[in-house]
Amino acid sequence: MEIQTFIFVHDQNIILDFKQKDKFKSLENLKYVFLGSRDTDKIKNMEDVIICRELEHNIEDYPNLTSFSGWYALWKNKLYKTGHLNLFEYDVNLSTDFFKKLKSKVLKNINVVGYIPFIPFDYNYLGHKPWSQELVSSVEKNYKINPIEFLNTLDKKTMCSMTSNHTLKSEVFEGYMNWMSPMIDDIKVSYYSGHQMERSISLYYLLNKIEKVEILTDVLQHFQFDSHKTQGIDQNKFINQYKNLFNE
Repeated sequence: MEIQTFIFVHDQNIILDFKQKDKFKSLENLKYVFLGSRDTDKIKNMEDVIICRELEHNIEDYPNLTSFSGWYALWKNKLYKTGHLNLFEYDVNLSTDFFKKLKSKVLKNINVVGYIPFIPFDYNYLGHKPWSQELVSSVEKNYKINPIEFLNTLDKKTMCSMTSNHTLKSEVFEGYMNWMSPMIDDIKVSYYSGHQMERSISLYYLLNKIEKVEILTDVLQHFQFDSHKTQGIDQNKFINQYKNLFNE
């Protein structure tokens, strides 16, 4: 079963570095998805680069949506063709056995693979309003369910995955995007809309009782360089740790 990988990036020099160092050499069907308004003169003619702002359908006017605007572009412009999709931020390292472990899951027809374990009852999931308020309100408005009350009905051993780094069966990706579509206008206005989109992925599969969801630990490290400056992380983190992206 084939898997396509999409890496979401906001700087063409990062793409050039990754290609020069063959960073994601173990991944099949790899494409870089360029987001934002920065220069693309060095990458614009590369077959393995998608420049979102040049596509017919895009929501690049709302940069705080972060990688979700890339997800939207893939979905709306029908740019994927395989049974499963890797949707990864640029600032990740993968273990040497990542693809072997992932493929063993995919061959079992897993619907969702997450990589960063998180407890959905944690305050920082939906309790912290700046990171969740518009999402919670929009779910209530569009689907007539209070997601916080719903979480209280789940088994206390329930786990989910935070961050947008996920592997999804294409049908689940489409289901998620259709589910999110009526809520985009509500969420995009928030300065923290990227945080809300991250939470919406696992909230979707929890609310909709998607089966065959697994958290694959110790194979993906997310550095969280906070490129959009919405997490309060020191900007020097990128400067000091960028080199670590090449120490997989």
